[in-house]
Amino acid sequence: MPAKPGSLRRQLLRWLLGPLLLLWLIGTVFAYFIAHTFSDVTYDRALFSTARAVAAQITVAQGGVTADLPLVARKMVRYDDHDRIYFRVKGADGSLIAGDEDLPEPPTTLTAGGQPIFQDGQLRGAKVRIASLYYRPEGIAAPQRVLVQVAETLVKRTILADEILTGLIVPQLILILLAALSVWLGVGRGLAPLQRVRQEIAQRSHRDLSPVAEDQAPQEVRPLVHSINELMQRLERALAAQRRFIADAAHQLRTPLAGLKTHTEYALRQTDPENVRHALSQLGTGADRAIHLANQLLALARAEPDAVHAKDVAPVDLNALARGAAAEWVPTALKKNIDLGFEGPETPVIVGGDAFLLTEMMRNLIDNAIRYTEHGGEVTLRVAAEPAAELTIEDNGPGIPADEREQVFERFYRVLGSDSDGSGLGLAIVSEIVQAHGAGITLGEVPGKSGVKVAVRFPRYPQGKAGAPGMP
Repeated sequence: MPAKPGSLRRQLLRWLLGPLLLLWLIGTVFAYFIAHTFSDVTYDRALFSTARAVAAQITVAQGGVTADLPLVARKMVRYDDHDRIYFRVKGADGSLIAGDEDLPEPPTTLTAGGQPIFQDGQLRGAKVRIASLYYRPEGIAAPQRVLVQVAETLVKRTILADEILTGLIVPQLILILLAALSVWLGVGRGLAPLQRVRQEIAQRSHRDLSPVAEDQAPQEVRPLVHSINELMQRLERALAAQRRFIADAAHQLRTPLAGLKTHTEYALRQTDPENVRHALSQLGTGADRAIHLANQLLALARAEPDAVHAKDVAPVDLNALARGAAAEWVPTALKKNIDLGFEGPETPVIVGGDAFLLTEMMRNLIDNAIRYTEHGGEVTLRVAAEPAAELTIEDNGPGIPADEREQVFERFYRVLGSDSDGSGLGLAIVSEIVQAHGAGITLGEVPGKSGVKVAVRFPRYPQGKAGAPGMP
């Protein structure tokens, strides 16, 4: 189960501080090496200067080498506030001329005259830095040389390196903390308009589905607010449709239910079996009408334009659906001696839609045609594939006046003078289903005879989707 996202402010801080702290750590490592390198270079130069100063006191007298270091000079060489300093002067034969005998030997003697050799070592339990210089004073024949060494402990070097390191990393750390504080405050300020939008929505009544002002939201949040407004519009339409359905259902069911109650009371008062049978027959007819009306209302609720979702749309064979719907209504047509026919191509006619709703649309078209066609009439259902998928149904009934053809798609509207017991919902259901599928519907006359021709033309379905689930 994926973790729930936390605070946006904390996420931004993590994404910002994580890389900054990593860079700070990398910078600290580099600063450490830079600080120690700088400290070593600085004090190595001073150590070399001391070695040269000691070498300058070396003289050759009576064939021997001496280091003429007065007591004051010796104290100056060894004096330091932090470190202990050692020195040694050795002759060309390896004999000790002056200084500390236990200084480590240099790693090599292969060096140009006057150039120092620096090394790290241990002396009397402490780490030291040693500068060694091979010096040839006047009076000594080449290649003989005198070894001059000066060593010191590492206290000053460590102090200087720490000061450099602190001077580099502490300001960086302070800048990172200031950046984090700026992000924290800036994100809070940037989210303030979003908080206002949240508060505005939270303070609303559940009945208030008016749009949220988009111009008050930040540019990055406006698509979200726009989507919320679109959702509210869809909810408003759905709630309006629900309220309309409930009102229509209550209004329309009241009449047949009142009729059922009247017939029931009438039947209860009868004693003659023939009258009772007649009253029960009327009850059955009223019950059939109530059931038909309830089914029509349910079909109307399912056919709301927003009831069809993308997940419900699949490639379906309009030809096969129409053939099955026509076969279903054959017994009803035979009762009125109506010739119910079907004409369609041999190949599938693919459209995108909800097979259940499309079948319901065809049932209502056929029911409406049979209901308004007189005994002995004709009803023909046709399917065509070109130039676009089209479903038509023709009858030779009384027809619909031209000035009423738009109104028949309204709920509970019935053509004046019609003696049919329809509910006035059939074509309204058809219109809702057609609209939900993005199709178009037209009413017209049947060429050469009376009656009505209803044509439903579907949008072209994308090629290459045949054979998907839902295909016959």
